[in-house]
Amino acid sequence: MTRLARIASSLAMVLAIHSTALAEGKKDPAYKFAFLIYDSVGNPFWKPLINGANEMSERLGVKVDIQFAENQPDKQNDLLETAITNKVDGIVVAFNVTDAYNKNIAKARAAGIPVVAFNIDDPRGAEGVERMAFMGQDFRVAGYLIGKRLVKDGQLKKGDFVVCPVEHPEATYAKQRYDGVKKALDEAGIRSEVLDTGAISLEDTLTKLTQYLVGHKSTNGILAMGGMPMTVAAKAIADAGMKIPAAGFDLSKPIVQDIIDGKVIAAVDQQPYYQGAFPVMQLFLFKKYSLLPCDINTGGAIVDKTTAAQVLSLSGTFR
Repeated sequence: MTRLARIASSLAMVLAIHSTALAEGKKDPAYKFAFLIYDSVGNPFWKPLINGANEMSERLGVKVDIQFAENQPDKQNDLLETAITNKVDGIVVAFNVTDAYNKNIAKARAAGIPVVAFNIDDPRGAEGVERMAFMGQDFRVAGYLIGKRLVKDGQLKKGDFVVCPVEHPEATYAKQRYDGVKKALDEAGIRSEVLDTGAISLEDTLTKLTQYLVGHKSTNGILAMGGMPMTVAAKAIADAGMKIPAAGFDLSKPIVQDIIDGKVIAAVDQQPYYQGAFPVMQLFLFKKYSLLPCDINTGGAIVDKTTAAQVLSLSGTFR
């Protein structure tokens, strides 16, 4: 049994015990957790994550206040300060900008508020910021795996060129994913570069990627390092009048359908539902039983044509 499977089994046991306690009339304190998402509401990636946080909060009888910082570090710091002032029982936060939130995280911990990270960790982990645990993807490993898959199934060869579009090139997830992707491409003698697509909307992302391809007709493949460029990759290729292979990160209904239709090769599933559910669960267990939160690698599994149909109905909601 994998570590993630053992954790999922433990989660099921916790929920069963908690449900029994509720049935017997035993009530836990109404813990309130602040769940801060650095990105914008318009990014569909967060829907499964929010579903995970909400379902876990309902099952455990806790309150989760989900707020978006709209990609503004100053706003996220304001949200952190408000959470500390309100004396919440726990904070869930992503470190999308290295060292931007360290002061407030230290302030929260000094006030006795547990803090766990999700989705994006500090590059140095617990040594870089006073978070207690991280629940998210091992970006470098996942980048290497999907990079190798693009080279093999896309029949790329030495001297080819791959563009790697991503929403936030300076964010830790983008840098670490590209580390893994570039390693795989470099091993095959394939050149690459990162394209900043932003995270305004899918329409804006499609325009930027299409315009890039029109202006770079020598591009031999796309490795999308985020859910938004991955969602529009197949359409961008078609709109640019090209026929090149694509692969990348994250799942959405359009991505899975494109995999089924053979328009893209595969995508790495980082299982955002887990990234919403596990932080809430671990904060609850820490507050109730003083069980220390632990790191969880939520995903490196590759979804391709052989498995895509299994997750299509759940894509965009729970997968």
